[in-house]
Amino acid sequence: MTLRIENAIDLHCHFGPDHTGGSLEPHHHVASVTAIDAAREAAASGHAALVLKSHSFASPQVADNVESLVEGLRCFGGVCLDYPSGGLNVDAVQTALAMGAKIVWLPTINSRQDFINGRKMAGNGIGLLDESGKLIPVVHEIFAMIREKDAILATGHITAEEHLAVARAFARQGKVLVTHAGEHLAGPKLSAEQCRELADLGATIEFTALCCQTVRGITGKSPREMARYIHHVGPDCCTLGSDYGWSDSVPRPAPGLRDFLEHLWAEGIAEADLQRMASANPARLLGLALR
Repeated sequence: MTLRIENAIDLHCHFGPDHTGGSLEPHHHVASVTAIDAAREAAASGHAALVLKSHSFASPQVADNVESLVEGLRCFGGVCLDYPSGGLNVDAVQTALAMGAKIVWLPTINSRQDFINGRKMAGNGIGLLDESGKLIPVVHEIFAMIREKDAILATGHITAEEHLAVARAFARQGKVLVTHAGEHLAGPKLSAEQCRELADLGATIEFTALCCQTVRGITGKSPREMARYIHHVGPDCCTLGSDYGWSDSVPRPAPGLRDFLEHLWAEGIAEADLQRMASANPARLLGLALR
């Protein structure tokens, strides 16, 4: 019996060149795929869509050009609110959304959490909370712009406390996607219980293939542990993506996502639930009608 997942949508597909290649892996600056190769491989795998993610710049222009070259695949872009974009920069958000961005990622490699995790950067990282623990006004302004365009606010690498504040403030009002859920490599290493709490507040939880990879000496989760997370949160509240493409030390996005789905299937996640998490739920977030 063969697993059949139709119209998969990868909401977390990196591509190169990207300046993080040198930051994450010293003396290694080569990304595993170009945007065009990632899209062609996704189309060949029967994907319906990709969201191209760059830490270096907003990606809607790249996505628009790639879509014109790869038949049968929708391709979208977004923007990461890190230092290259000016941090929590309303002008960067407004411009990206005007060009069709579907996801705005809160700080990732320049987040307060990455500073806490030991990542070297100027200052202490970009934080979202004031001294009283409340979201600073610009975060509310950014979310209002995202909601107006029916786009997605993604949590990036922010702290667990910031995750809760974002979900409480926005997840019932618009689309909030918790990224890097459970990962050891990026973000606050959210537990299954924390993911469930965020889902109960209205957020969608993204689990990625990278979570099960050993990267830079950091051991990933087993597919069995990943399946436990999914069962705890519930497939109606989850998406599945790759988080690949940023280095050739990890699998390529389309085949890597396929392997991830097959491993989860082998751990007892039903094919219908995998279809929901890999296709229907991402399509709903993108506002995309599938064939």
